[in-house]
Amino acid sequence: MSVLIVHDSIYGNTASIAKAMAEALRPDHDVRLEAVNPGHIPDLAGVELLIVGSPTRGFRPTPAIQEMLEALPDAPLAGLRAAAFDTRLDLDTIHPAPLRWVVEVGGYAGQTIERRLVDRGCTIAGAATGFLVLGTEGPLKAGEQERAAAWAQGLVATQDAIKGAA
Repeated sequence: MSVLIVHDSIYGNTASIAKAMAEALRPDHDVRLEAVNPGHIPDLAGVELLIVGSPTRGFRPTPAIQEMLEALPDAPLAGLRAAAFDTRLDLDTIHPAPLRWVVEVGGYAGQTIERRLVDRGCTIAGAATGFLVLGTEGPLKAGEQERAAAWAQGLVATQDAIKGAA
């Protein structure tokens, strides 16, 4: 299977998550890992699964990820299986409690990415998920890279099962 993982990263946490996904999938799949580049539209030719990730900044993905999603042409996205992820603060580390509530209600980058992928014609391969950082600059919470690898493997397994049933 051909997988494209596109991400943006500010402090390196989202890049670490994307890299863990790519490394987990590479033994059995054709995987491209790309950091988003302003003005560059990723080549989707032959891609069977698109995974897009961003840190959560102000309840949204980074501007570079938002611009890339808006620039993607609709035609190659029609029916493309896709998934979204983000890195986010661990709610348990946010104090005081009212601020924790604001963050929870405000939403996360993965949700916005997923909505934009659907708006562009993608079929969602798995629910958007978040990977936890312990502070604004990180580090990642212990076990998050392993959880990311397992999540990506689950997306591919689901895709393989769909292809096998067709």
